[in-house]
Amino acid sequence: MFERDNKHELLAEEWEVLAAFGLKSYQQDEPLAIDSSKLLDDALCLETLQKIMPELGSPNLKVTASLVMKRIAFLTLAPVLYAMSGFDKGLDASIENSVFEYPLENKMWLSKMPLKTTEVSVWKGSDQEDRNAWRDEILSKVFSGHLTLLVEQFYRLTKVSRRVLWENVAVRVFSIYEQRILPSIAEEKRVVAEADYVYLLDKTSTQLFGLEENPLTLFYREKQLTALSENPIRLRRTCCFYYQATEPPVYCGSCPLPLKKANSSLKK
Repeated sequence: MFERDNKHELLAEEWEVLAAFGLKSYQQDEPLAIDSSKLLDDALCLETLQKIMPELGSPNLKVTASLVMKRIAFLTLAPVLYAMSGFDKGLDASIENSVFEYPLENKMWLSKMPLKTTEVSVWKGSDQEDRNAWRDEILSKVFSGHLTLLVEQFYRLTKVSRRVLWENVAVRVFSIYEQRILPSIAEEKRVVAEADYVYLLDKTSTQLFGLEENPLTLFYREKQLTALSENPIRLRRTCCFYYQATEPPVYCGSCPLPLKKANSSLKK
């Protein structure tokens, strides 16, 4: 069973792990922060993106929205997914409970993810169907109740492609599980964590996102060696525009553009 009163506290050692991913308790009057729900207000959203744009070195709002989505996706998903799969604890990362911080220094994010309440639901028991319902509640809050709303808002206001925004979210899910959760959690938790990951990528898990299709499934494919990589990588299908905010241009490790340029050069 899981306890729905959500009045359990994270243990000190759990806080230490999740704080490394950006989780923090909410404090009022942070100078460079906005309630995440206020980003659904057109004027406040545009004002916030315009404040961030020169600090990122971004040339326009479209690039800014893409890079902001990458940051928000990591800050919301890393603590939530690790707590769920690693500790059987459920954080509330709904948009109403979240705060978006946006301090930068030398174009590098210094932001964390304050939650207004960090109390958690706790999974206890062995009934898989009951755990599935608990998992759906956690994941629906962070996806359909937060990230899906921001994808639609950023798309509508800046015209950045939904595909770009969702791939920004997807690559965060992949890296959080493959690089952070699965290599580090206790052995007895790994089977459950792997099942959670598979469920997130299942094309039938559409209800988590409030969409007709699972927006993560499209971007998951096997890693492969490329002409530009020493180790197998999962090449992105879209470009997040990070290179447009760097001088000289710097490309993400999985960006498709350098490989396309290299292949074009070989054909000449």
